Amino acid sequence: MFGKSSHISRSVRPLALGAAVAAVLLLAACTPVAGAPAPVAPSEATVPASANDTDLHFLAMMTPHHEQAVQMSDIVLAADEVTQQTRDIAERIRAGQQHEIDVMLGWVADWQQEPLLEQHSTHIANGMVTPERMDALAALGGADVERTFLEEMIFHHEGAIAMTQDQIDNGGYAELRELAQQMIDVQTAEVAEMTQLLGR
Repeated sequence: MFGKSSHISRSVRPLALGAAVAAVLLLAACTPVAGAPAPVAPSEATVPASANDTDLHFLAMMTPHHEQAVQMSDIVLAADEVTQQTRDIAERIRAGQQHEIDVMLGWVADWQQEPLLEQHSTHIANGMVTPERMDALAALGGADVERTFLEEMIFHHEGAIAMTQDQIDNGGYAELRELAQQMIDVQTAEVAEMTQLLGR
């Protein structure tokens, strides 16, 4: 038996050695190293099966949309000589939309969609106010800031309502569609209230 092994050709020995080395390398690659971080699953794997592109786009667009509404409310609430009626609705908008932001950011984190949120974070669409108009609002006071806030927020809400209706019609994730319907109900009522405050 030992005598036969000595007759193995020189061409076969390198091949056998190479295969053994490859097997060792493959085993090492598949074996977790102590203390090494676990591999991160692709972000798509964290998204619920029922969620679709409409849901992800809505989260990425509506979150900064809401954040701007909070900023606009902060501006009018910091101004002097604003009527209590306008302060009341600004406070409700700020509190309600901040709560919805927190809910949406929870899904963004759970579904690992931070890159998509970042991609849309600077978009100005669906009734959002340009930076120049935000600066102009912040520079006003008294009746001027109140009137401009109400006008801009009506426009802001109307853009949000249109975008939210698309989520209700085409979104796949039931809980997000329910939140979207709540947004429409609240913002439609707020538009009517702000229109009345403007005396239209």
